[in-house]
Amino acid sequence: MNVPFVDLPIQFRNLRSEIMPAVESVVQSGMFIMGEELGRFEKNFAIFCGAKECVGVASGCDALLWALKAYDIRPGDEVITVANTFIATVLAISAAGAKPVLVDCLEDSYEIDPAAVRRAITPRTKAILPVHLYGQAADMDPLLALAAEFKLKVIEDACQAHGATCKGRMCGTIGDIGCFSFYPGKNLGAYGDGGAIVTNNPEIAERVRMYRNYGQRRNITTI
Repeated sequence: MNVPFVDLPIQFRNLRSEIMPAVESVVQSGMFIMGEELGRFEKNFAIFCGAKECVGVASGCDALLWALKAYDIRPGDEVITVANTFIATVLAISAAGAKPVLVDCLEDSYEIDPAAVRRAITPRTKAILPVHLYGQAADMDPLLALAAEFKLKVIEDACQAHGATCKGRMCGTIGDIGCFSFYPGKNLGAYGDGGAIVTNNPEIAERVRMYRNYGQRRNITTI
């Protein structure tokens, strides 16, 4: 018997009566990008995560990239992340112009090793980017302690951790900013690609909003 790796059609069949009216509403409105539905989702996802701000973006990779740029990560900077992540994590760091510094994972959890992070910190290090892998949270407390000690930002890759918690705290809200993916195969998937950041910092959220919209604070109709 051939068992599909991800069976998205069965999800649709089970939820068709709920999904199709929502799809038709978007098509009827013509607001395919940053419409009212996105605004409602941002509000509800922020509440779900326990964050003050949520900004929807095009993908999980974009969420990581805009988060890095919002914190002024630039060429010459270093960002530490775990070696066994998906390539999008590293590509986002590279796209921001920074150097990805890969460290090993823990043997028991496969999450980033805080001791390896400490050894990798240099004067050029600007951020730690832990990855909550397959819904299992990274051990955040020692990472937060390192960030405080060395004045670093903590940017959470929560692209596979919607609803996951670490010691009672929602993944994505423990560090400075959290990044999510809504790729169709994720535990919260979209019909197409999608992503979001969550943060309690309104200034950072506003920077991400401008990055996602070509530097505009509002849409300007073009021909």
